[in-house]
Amino acid sequence: MMNSCQEVIDLDLPPNEAELVIEAYLTDLDFYIPEEDLNCSGLFTIPKSDIEFAAGLAAQFPIDSIESETDYFPFNKVKLSTTSDYFSNASAPAVSNATVRLFKNNQLVETLVEDLSIPGTYRFTHDPEVGASYHLEIEALDNFYETEPQIYNSVPPLIGVNAYYRSNFLQDSCAFYLGIDTYEKPGTGDHYRWMFYINNEYVDSPFFISIFDDAQIDGLCLFEFDVYGNELNLGDTIVVFQMRTNEGYSSFINSLRNQTAFVGGPFDTPPAPIRGNLKNVTTGKEAFGYFVAGGVSANAGFVPATEPSEGCGI
Repeated sequence: MMNSCQEVIDLDLPPNEAELVIEAYLTDLDFYIPEEDLNCSGLFTIPKSDIEFAAGLAAQFPIDSIESETDYFPFNKVKLSTTSDYFSNASAPAVSNATVRLFKNNQLVETLVEDLSIPGTYRFTHDPEVGASYHLEIEALDNFYETEPQIYNSVPPLIGVNAYYRSNFLQDSCAFYLGIDTYEKPGTGDHYRWMFYINNEYVDSPFFISIFDDAQIDGLCLFEFDVYGNELNLGDTIVVFQMRTNEGYSSFINSLRNQTAFVGGPFDTPPAPIRGNLKNVTTGKEAFGYFVAGGVSANAGFVPATEPSEGCGI
């Protein structure tokens, strides 16, 4: 007979030197409208006037419409915090009394004011300009920080958010799934992120971080396009935010997703630095987090209270 024993070993790690972490989104309802009628892959054409009308309806859904109703709302804010010790279970310490400046095409346009009701949060009031370059300069923790420039691009409007009753991937059950209606700007190299609020609660699971580039959908009309991928419950309300981003932000968010959602298995992503676009100029080292600028569109839908009697065709 074999015997074994185990011993708990406590690792005595030295405290980390606190470094700045940023989460910042500069955005507004700036929509990409094609210069002529929209050709949907030769199948049909949507008149430009109809697109402008739909975009006008989308513009009636303001960015901050659910801010007071939900627990997480990042748009048009700079959130500053610091890194914590490895074994700390406490929330990341907020950084108050920082100086946060917004530059447009290297010209100062705004010094942000801290929201005293949310320590460490600084609000944008500047109206961004499509095609302009923006960056932040920050004085905090006795250091000077700077973000990489971000080009502010318009976003196609989110024309519709609906729930569709269909079969799952295995074709063995039916449920309601999200479908959005939008279109994609011609010309490859565009990047997008979608954020979801179900019953006014932000979907914070890293499994549902939804980012996309246009390599496979360049210039297409997108109807009933499922960017969520999970079943919806009867009676759910859904709010979707569609934001134009960039390749650097997509790489950052993808690394963040891989190292938070896919951990613990033999084939999961090994730990690696998650590179943002904030630099500590004083020390010459990389800080953490990302500042991104781009147009946003939001829209809402709901899931019916009952399943359709005709089923989903399986």
